[in-house]
Amino acid sequence: MNIAVEIEHGADIAEGVDIEGIARYVLAQEGQPENTEVSITLTTDEEVHRLNREFRGIDRPTDVLSFECDGYDDDFDEGDAFEDAGVPDDEPYLLGDIVIASDVARAQTAQFGTTPQQELAVLLVHGLLHLCGWDHVHSDEEAEEMEAREREMLAGVGLAGIR
Repeated sequence: MNIAVEIEHGADIAEGVDIEGIARYVLAQEGQPENTEVSITLTTDEEVHRLNREFRGIDRPTDVLSFECDGYDDDFDEGDAFEDAGVPDDEPYLLGDIVIASDVARAQTAQFGTTPQQELAVLLVHGLLHLCGWDHVHSDEEAEEMEAREREMLAGVGLAGIR
């Protein structure tokens, strides 16, 4: 897997967080192929605000945005091979981009009782799950399922019980 990490802003909250390792773990647990590529950017609230307004029509910053690039159906049945869905294994599989607002993440620590590093991990897992097809906006049941999966992934990287 190719995990590209760019820290434009908020290097302090990334200190000690194995961003690539967490991403590899989540993507592997979600059954993503070895040729998966994801970019992860930590940036300013202003940049996330701009992206949120431009791509979602929401005129405020948010904590994390996920931009899917693959163009494939997210709802593969368990056991379906990516090859069966047209995902080639001999070229990069561009899953998507995650953009995290460092200062929003830092501000949320008071609300959730987390450290900035823990909050970054939560947002990273959340964003990755969105790229893998999970969502939480259509129903309470869907939200509960995604939150449970987030907790599983966080526990798997040694962060059980932080949220």
